[in-house]
Amino acid sequence: MAAAILLASPALAETAPDAATLTAARELMQVTDVQGQMRALGPRMAESMGQQMRLMFKDDTMPEGLRTELTAAMQAYVGSMDSYFTPAFIDQLATIYARHFTVEELRRVTAFMKEPVMVKFRAETPAMIAEMLPLTFEAMKPGQQQFMAKIRQIVADWIARHPEDKAKLRSPTAS
Repeated sequence: MAAAILLASPALAETAPDAATLTAARELMQVTDVQGQMRALGPRMAESMGQQMRLMFKDDTMPEGLRTELTAAMQAYVGSMDSYFTPAFIDQLATIYARHFTVEELRRVTAFMKEPVMVKFRAETPAMIAEMLPLTFEAMKPGQQQFMAKIRQIVADWIARHPEDKAKLRSPTAS
């Protein structure tokens, strides 16, 4: 009966990788230092996101005091995102890797991650992402207003057809 359930439900069968594969995935997580990456990326990402918020104002100029407050709030939330990467969460990530890769593949990736060029790559990634985010936001800017208008219209149309859902909005005045 248990075999029939596992065969009938691929998601259930995938949730429990074998011990060797899970061990290899955990080693990969350790080598890649996900929490350290997030610790380095968080403050830089918060700064870039704060810069993006200036677009809410005419001439992309945010009042200085407001910019300071928003940046501080972003730093407190996004800047500490490494704290969300608990050992239990990282183990969940390892489980996902273990479901998608074999032991041998994970060992090869781990060995590659130990190469000096990959160590440098991981060390430089947070700074590079911080440099890339403003460029990405700028590249997306031409379509941003049209996209946001479309999203607002989709929500407004939905609420018009389903008025009972308006109370579920974070901002009931949104439409």
